[in-house]
Amino acid sequence: MTEKKTYSVLIIDKFHFEPEHDMTIRGFPTVKLAIKYARCIVRSSIEYCRKDGLTREEIKQAWYMYGENASVLGHAYRGSDELEFFLDNPVKEKLNCKKIREEAGAE
Repeated sequence: MTEKKTYSVLIIDKFHFEPEHDMTIRGFPTVKLAIKYARCIVRSSIEYCRKDGLTREEIKQAWYMYGENASVLGHAYRGSDELEFFLDNPVKEKLNCKKIREEAGAE
């Protein structure tokens, strides 16, 4: 019997920037769901840094210092590659990364 391939998302804590603070979420059944989750993590992190009165550059600097990046392991997707888009396009609705993870059945 062949084992079904799943995907994992590595979440990098930029504040601590030490491997023991990073987290790997395993068990996404498709790369599409893994990317959706990774995008959500990075966008949520940017939105957390987006405070009233901060310039775009200040939000970006805050994300580099305190945010979270996410990559799909074994795939080319890295959330930081979309940083400029995320900065220029604030999210209007509340993001729910936990729901994506639960619906995917990931650990």
